[in-house]
Amino acid sequence: MVIREVGLLFRGFNLVNATYHTTSGEEIDKDLRSGLLTAILNFAESAFSDNALEYLEGKKFVTAFTDDRIKSIDSPEPELLIAYAILDKEKKVQKYIKKVIIGMLKKAIKEFKELYEGKNLSEVSQFKDFKTHFDNILGLDTKTISQKLNGVFF
Repeated sequence: MVIREVGLLFRGFNLVNATYHTTSGEEIDKDLRSGLLTAILNFAESAFSDNALEYLEGKKFVTAFTDDRIKSIDSPEPELLIAYAILDKEKKVQKYIKKVIIGMLKKAIKEFKELYEGKNLSEVSQFKDFKTHFDNILGLDTKTISQKLNGVFF
């Protein structure tokens, strides 16, 4: 399975994301998508329970989520931090999400919190270097089969 995009959301906004493969030919408004994903997860959490929603499945893609709380300098209480990954929909995707993707997303949140807990999270330009953390965590899961084979043979 190929991870197309991964990112972190806070207060309905995209803090940082890494896009490895496009999901459509059109430009997607990242803030609009971030707000929608945050609203869906907040609804699921308040309507059902914590961590009630692990992924959303569409016709071609699946979006997996995990979350935690992070303290920002401008808030007395920790707030919701969401990690997401968009990947190709394939057979047995649920098992792959539970065994592989959720662990990777939790690791991304852990590393992000180690670097930025208690800091100003409103200035998103400071997070662009975090994309290399995504690259290290995800490894070959961002590559298509042909890209993996090119790396082996060439």
